[in-house]
Amino acid sequence: MIVIFSGAGLSAESGIPTYRDTGGVWEKYNMEEVATPLAWMQNRKLVLDFHAEDFEYMQKCQPNAAHLAIAELANHVDVVCITQNIDTLLEKAGVKDIWHIHGRIDYQKCEWHFDIPPMYSDWQCDYKSLINEPVKLGDLCPKCGKHLRPDVVWFGEAVDMHVDDLYRIQNQVDVFIVVGTSAQVYPAANLLKFFQNVPRKYFIDPDPNTELLDGFTLLKGKATKYLPALVESLKEELA
Repeated sequence: MIVIFSGAGLSAESGIPTYRDTGGVWEKYNMEEVATPLAWMQNRKLVLDFHAEDFEYMQKCQPNAAHLAIAELANHVDVVCITQNIDTLLEKAGVKDIWHIHGRIDYQKCEWHFDIPPMYSDWQCDYKSLINEPVKLGDLCPKCGKHLRPDVVWFGEAVDMHVDDLYRIQNQVDVFIVVGTSAQVYPAANLLKFFQNVPRKYFIDPDPNTELLDGFTLLKGKATKYLPALVESLKEELA
């Protein structure tokens, strides 16, 4: 089994901007105003407008060579993709087993949908659904009547790390590939430690933090340069 952990750098070459890099999203927007639970309470319209822009832009983008290489690899071996990205370019490329730990831009959920149960369970609503257009101000949950919101993880919210699934596959992983992420944001960064005993590990990024990469083969560059070549090499070994 191969596990691929990806971040914004995987989709950057499809035209989706990264968040923290120079010229990234957080240079244009104040994340505290558009991507936190407090921002939602203070100005729903601003938050929804920000995510609507993301939705419209991401819907137009297409998979790049790195996404397609992952899909090709999955035709030859079991591949699990764990991604921080909220876009659906891996799905568009044909990848099947994808864990979106920060949610997906093409889903909506009730504002009272919690991955961690609140103190009073009567306050929780489990409504979630696929959408073809972004959530708008005034869109209400058909189940409980509260407002709908994008199904993405905001700052201050719990990341869906699929903990039970991680432990299920931990001892089955032969190759661990990290691509397009600094792997410095927690709790996602814990994946490097979680898979530290995997026999073969690769890290693909233009500007990696080498202090974190003990035991990794470092491929310093863009995803579209190194991932297709790595996939071809792995396919030859599996042939």
